[in-house]
Amino acid sequence: FPHIMCIIITVIICIFITNQSGEIFSQGTEDIIVDYEQGQIDDYLEYRDTFFLQVESDESLSPEMANQLPVRGNADRSGRPEIVTYTVKKGDTLWSLAKSYGTDVNTIVNTNNIRNPNSLKIGQKILILTTNGVIHSVSRGESLWTISRRYNTTVDQIAWANEIKNPNALKVGQELIIPDVKPVLSQTAASSNKASVKGMNFMWPTQGKISSYFGNRKGGFHYGLDIACPYGRTIQASESGKVEFVGWLKGYGRTVLINHGGGIKTRYAHASKITVNKGENVTRGQKIAEIGNSGKSTGPHLHFEIIIDGKPRDPLNYLP
Repeated sequence: FPHIMCIIITVIICIFITNQSGEIFSQGTEDIIVDYEQGQIDDYLEYRDTFFLQVESDESLSPEMANQLPVRGNADRSGRPEIVTYTVKKGDTLWSLAKSYGTDVNTIVNTNNIRNPNSLKIGQKILILTTNGVIHSVSRGESLWTISRRYNTTVDQIAWANEIKNPNALKVGQELIIPDVKPVLSQTAASSNKASVKGMNFMWPTQGKISSYFGNRKGGFHYGLDIACPYGRTIQASESGKVEFVGWLKGYGRTVLINHGGGIKTRYAHASKITVNKGENVTRGQKIAEIGNSGKSTGPHLHFEIIIDGKPRDPLNYLP
């Protein structure tokens, strides 16, 4: 009988311990599962974003595969570019409008097919893109993949700018904002653009890397093209003309200004040495100065401007 009682007591104790341990284990496991599932979600989101960014730049990826990828986007509209319909008022210029809306003159000109930047009329309605870039009208057969390749940008950038959640839902004729890119000109458009410079045949004034483009930049508007290159490298006249100014200009440093006639001039700034004189006639490709770091400059480079009818233009539109 004592043995039976011991067995019974032992069984009761075991059952009690098992029940208590089961509750503790069950509770602990539930917490672990919740944490683990959240971790899985976080890991998946991080992997998905990383994978998307990696395959997006993979040239071997087919357009069909690219269109099946998820497009990430920020639900917050703030910071995204917009297309604004603006009615021209007295005193408005393309330069003042570009500064007000955080874009550049070229973007406004290209968006509205403006041939003469000085021809704005009071009451005229124009479209203003609130960033440097272009507005692209979707054609039949195009996808975000092909459009991104056309403008040398990313699918993700276009999707974000236009709040596109489904990359396969593009419609023919749909207008897309393509931010921070330059327009892709056809051969006809390019020829027409160069012809507007009244027969000028500009050449690159020096060889180097473009360090700053024409347009808005931190601290204001940049009215020329900066070409970084070694100190002392030759600066050539971009086109034949007459030297109108030689000397020091505030901010520009040592500067040469050449008048090409017909309201067209070119400016060469930050030189270390000038090799021509005011009033001298120069030919296309002739040495006029040497690269320097004079004036407001952070390193040796050439600041090059093309000025037409008193207004600076983007040199890239006129250079070969």
